[in-house]
This record gives sequence, C-alpha cells and structure tokens, in this order.
Amino acid sequence: MATIETQAIFYPNLAGSKSYRIPSMITTKRGTVIAGIDARIVSSADNPNKIDTTIRRSEDNGKTWGPIQKLVSFAGEGLDGAAAIDTALLQDETTGTIFMIYCHTPGGIGLWASEPGIGFDSEGRRQLYDANGKEFLLYDDGAVTDAEGNPTDYIVDEAGYVFQAGEECGNIYFKKGIDPKESLLEARTSFLQIIQSDDDGLTWSKPRELNLMVKEEWMRFIGSGPGCGIQLKHGEKKGRLVFPIYFANEANCLSCACIYSDDHGMTWKRGESPNDGRVVDGEELTAETISKEKQFLTESQVIQLPTGELKYYLRNHYGLQRTAVTTSTDGGETWGEVIFDDALLDPICQSSVILYPDLGDGKDRVLFSNPADEKARINGTIRLSEDGGKTWPYSKVIEEGGYSYSCLTVLNNGEVGVLYERIKDHSDWSKIEIAFGTFTLDWLKS
Repeated sequence: MATIETQAIFYPNLAGSKSYRIPSMITTKRGTVIAGIDARIVSSADNPNKIDTTIRRSEDNGKTWGPIQKLVSFAGEGLDGAAAIDTALLQDETTGTIFMIYCHTPGGIGLWASEPGIGFDSEGRRQLYDANGKEFLLYDDGAVTDAEGNPTDYIVDEAGYVFQAGEECGNIYFKKGIDPKESLLEARTSFLQIIQSDDDGLTWSKPRELNLMVKEEWMRFIGSGPGCGIQLKHGEKKGRLVFPIYFANEANCLSCACIYSDDHGMTWKRGESPNDGRVVDGEELTAETISKEKQFLTESQVIQLPTGELKYYLRNHYGLQRTAVTTSTDGGETWGEVIFDDALLDPICQSSVILYPDLGDGKDRVLFSNPADEKARINGTIRLSEDGGKTWPYSKVIEEGGYSYSCLTVLNNGEVGVLYERIKDHSDWSKIEIAFGTFTLDWLKS
C-alpha cells in the first residue's frame, strides 16, 4: 500500500465554519486523541479574521470522532473579527492536566500588524485605550480606572463588551473604527494565551494570559509552534513542560524559542532563541535585533532524546529549502549551533516531529512529517529515524498532492496518527480538508 487510508475530520462548512486550518494533536494518558484546529468562520485567511479555537476527541484511536467543541471565541464578525489562532497541545502526565496555547489578536490585527508591547501594565492589568490614545486599566472584576488608578464609570464584561454608566459602548476586542459606539480597545498586539482541561478534554478553563511571563515590550507578534509540546522525561529537568513558540521583534523579523514550566503549568518562562548568538554569514545575531528575512526562524517543534538532549526542528527562510535543527542540553533554555538537515526537504512550511516510545532495543525512533518538496506544499511525507534524527533511512509519501501543516501522535495501540492539511486546490484554500490517518512502523519500513 503506497498511501494510508484517511478520513476528513474537519472540512469546509462543518459546524458552520467556512474553513479549518492548522492542526494540533495529542494522545492523552487515557488513550483519547484530541485534535485541535482553527475554525476560520468566514474565510480560510490568517488573522485578521474571525477564528475560533476548536477540538474534536476520539476514544477509539481515531476511528470515530465526537462533535466539534468550541473552546475559545472572541467578539467580532468576519474578517473584522478577533482571533484565537494556531493551537498547540500537551499533557502533564504527572497531574493529568492538558494544556493548549494559541495566539489571540483583536479585530483588524494579525502577525504583521501587531504593535510592540505586552498589553498589560507592570501589575498585570490589561491596558485599554480610547480614541485619543489615553490609557485605562482593566481589573479582574471588570472595573476600569484611568492610568493613575482613578475610578471611571466604565465596566467591561467577560465577553469584552464595554458599558459606560450602563450604556453599551463597543467591545475591547473589536477592530478599531468599526463600531460607532466605540470607547475603549485593548492593545493592538498579539497575546499568547493558555487554557487547560482536567477531565481528558471534555471541559476547558477560561483563558489565562502568558504575555506577562514570556513576552517582551519590544515584541510584536507572539504565537505557538504550532502542533504539540512535550514533557521532559530525562535529566535534571525531568517533568518540565515545554511549548515551542515564535515571535516578531520591532522590525517584524521572526525568531523562535521554547517556553517552559517547572511547576505544572502555573508559571512559564521563555528560554533564549536559537537566533541569540547565532552567526549567519559572518554576522552575530540576536532575536531582538535580526533584520533580514533569511535570518528568520519561525514555526518549530521539539523532542527530547533519552540522553536528555532536546532537538529542535525549525521552519526557516535562509534559502536552502531544508528544515533547520538545533539542540539544547539545559531543557530548552539555551541552544547550540543551527544546522540544516540535508535529508529534510522543505518548501518553507511547518513540520511535525515526535519521539516514538522506547521499544527496549536501543534505537531512538523519531518520526517527521512535512511537504517534502523544495518549491511547493505537496508530496506529504512521513520519515523514520532510528538513531535520534541523525539519519532518515525510511520514508513514505502519504499524500502526493497538496499537503501543508501536519501533526503526529503515537496512539494508544502503538500505531501512529497523522493529522494534516490536504490541499485540494492551491488557488482556493477554503477547500482544505483536515485529514486523519494511521500507520504502523512496520508499514513505514516496508
């Protein structure tokens, strides 16, 4: 069998969404497969766009899937709506808690339009602004003060709607200038947010903000990997939760990093970027000051080898059309030299990489998925390494046509699941299907 059998589990017009994009996926301790996705309500476009964070769950290794569960949705409509975009999932196997991170942007704002800043003052209060740029501060109970802490007659409800003396006057998440009653808006930047589930993905918390912990004032955009994070199983950082992210500096140039938690997801820190101290064409870089597109390191995924070393796989714009790789010996806090893996052809696209569980034979099995072509997002390929990613002797094409973002997971029965964007028509991305399929290691090696 040259390819695998697949089923579309997200597709155009399912549950009222015009399009779905950007798969994330994990298998939980209970064996449940959780598939995360962007529900792009009226258009397949990235933000600015009305985008909701959504999942489906499977309790039988992906044979059947439960209903759409909408986890995060912000105010606004259509291309003017606010977004919750690009999800990544991981589970803390100690506590059982499942975490999902994603990027929130207000209406009218996407990656390139995000302004510098974290959107909060030094005490963690959300910054709001009126039409003249005057700053206000939003408290957890919905009360609003001016920047000096003086009370106002504004109140903001949980959905972001603003009331002044009891009269509705806009929403903090709306696109600027779209509501004639507009009064206060949140900062026009990107927010990294996190939600969690303690019941195997059946119910989820309200969003928590991560910008205060992991974003700098000089950063514009900030977003997830996307795909999945990991929990470290080896070394002195054992138990650490790690999510790949990427972000833009004031020049709108992109670098990646990992955020990590050593207290079961209560607090998070951001490690250095592989671009910090990296030498490219004789120039020593930092993420804060990079200025050229060929220096970009963007969407990324990470694994931990049994040695304790982290291997980090990076989408990049250097021009070699290969996935970049770097390693960390301190749990993702710092990184070594960035190299290009000549075997991993890449048209500049997100990829997925996971570690297969130890079979007791001394082989460090790594699985890698991406569109293996130098020019186009086609030729969806799964690769297998048995030496920790040094070589890739086994590969199979699972989708000869359009293939873009993907996510891999090891299922409870030992098979591997892949969730990927099947592009039926490169001229019309609204026709993308999110396909799920399974395969075995024996099939991959046959």
